[in-house]
Amino acid sequence: MLTVRSLKPLTRQHSLFPFNKTLIKPPKRVFTAVLNSKNSPKRLPSSFHLFLIHSRILISTMALIIKNPHNYLCTFEKTDKNTEFHSIIDTLSSSKYKPLLICNAPIYQDALRDFWANAEVQVQVKKPWAISSKVGGVLVPITPQTISEVFQMNDLTGKTSFPKSSYPLDLTKRGYEGQLTKASMKKGEFPPHMKILFHTLLTCVSNKTTAFNEIPLKIQYLGYAIMTKTNFNYSQALFTDLVNNVKNVKEKKPTTFMFFPRFLSYYLQKKITKQTFKQGTSFKINSLSSETFTRLTAKDSKVSKTQAKESEQILDESISAP
Repeated sequence: MLTVRSLKPLTRQHSLFPFNKTLIKPPKRVFTAVLNSKNSPKRLPSSFHLFLIHSRILISTMALIIKNPHNYLCTFEKTDKNTEFHSIIDTLSSSKYKPLLICNAPIYQDALRDFWANAEVQVQVKKPWAISSKVGGVLVPITPQTISEVFQMNDLTGKTSFPKSSYPLDLTKRGYEGQLTKASMKKGEFPPHMKILFHTLLTCVSNKTTAFNEIPLKIQYLGYAIMTKTNFNYSQALFTDLVNNVKNVKEKKPTTFMFFPRFLSYYLQKKITKQTFKQGTSFKINSLSSETFTRLTAKDSKVSKTQAKESEQILDESISAP
């Protein structure tokens, strides 16, 4: 006779949902099997093993959280109070990358957990070419091509990088006063209108959740492409970020979280039926507010890691796990 005895009840540390916005690791052993019969096999049935593995993966994936600030919605409007930024708002609005800034859809955390739990990277000639996953039992593929199509960017023929002889000099002409010897640039070294540009890109379309004064290379490329109306393959950059997060989920890295909840929700709801995607309760992602203009035009408006964490703690209250 095979009986299954549950271990100690799940405690606050082993909860299916995280507390205090930290990634909670599931207990290593979910159940203990007790073999009472003398003739019972030494090994447990394979189906039972699969049940344990599935349970651990499920609990681990449910511990993924949505961080703030990250993947915000851009809803800038021209008003009498931000006249000096009308030109940069026009630049963003006329950009081919505008759909990334304004796409919006209800976010169902259970559906996103389903996606990350089932996601697999497809490799061809030692290079990732697709992500395949299932949401509600429906197969969903993601490639740079499908990303470009869903977000209507038409950027697949664009460059994946720019030479150092061009874009840094262009950004210097636009007012950058920092050093050009390092890979990253400082947002605080730009004039106000360029601060708005890069803060929007960092908060709305990058994979960053903190240290928003540091502008990574791909966001420099994207900002340069928007300002010069150059074709940049951001679909490939976004796909690479998703691939890296799939790997992080598989390796159960403690820093893993739900990348791009707004992008993924919009993408998935374009690919599968609403009935399939609606899992649990939903919420709307936060938006950049009008205070962004005021804060970034202050003399000492550099966003530090501490400031970003404080903002995350305040804003995260609106997207706590259901």
